[in-house]
Amino acid sequence: MRNWLVLLWLALLAGGAQAQTSQFTIEGRVTYAASYNLGRWEGSNTSVRGTVRWNPQTGEASGQVCVELSRFDSGNPLRDADARGVFDVNRFPLSCLDVERLTQTGEDAVLLGTLEISGTRRPVRIAGKLTREGSAYRFVGGFNTSFSEWRLTPPSLLFLRVNDPVEVRLEARALPR
Repeated sequence: MRNWLVLLWLALLAGGAQAQTSQFTIEGRVTYAASYNLGRWEGSNTSVRGTVRWNPQTGEASGQVCVELSRFDSGNPLRDADARGVFDVNRFPLSCLDVERLTQTGEDAVLLGTLEISGTRRPVRIAGKLTREGSAYRFVGGFNTSFSEWRLTPPSLLFLRVNDPVEVRLEARALPR
């Protein structure tokens, strides 16, 4: 009987050891949706790049995903120039997310990490969907934020000022390395 318990314990340990952390290359797009009193627009940036390690069984994750702040395109060059000024891209060319955890229930997922924008670091929670695509994964999620959370001054023109909140969406593909 004692041998059977020892074998069961070893089997459980071996099963836990199989919970594997995998490394992924991340690429994707970040989009913001903003508004002012007379309208709404979106800006998109396809410079999302990084490397993440993730254990699907535990949700533990580590790594960094960055975006070049100068590469947002809203279809309006003047608005994009204002955004580069708000972000102070000459001093802070990148915004980076230090990934800490990715948990999944079915297709619903929550990505936790610390995001840095223009020298300010804050924890973020990005809720979304995570789907498997062969050996890769696709994450689509978002969060709302405000300029004041990042110590940024909203852009304005004459009497128009960009409103809070700003919606941020992340679409990322994780490819195994």
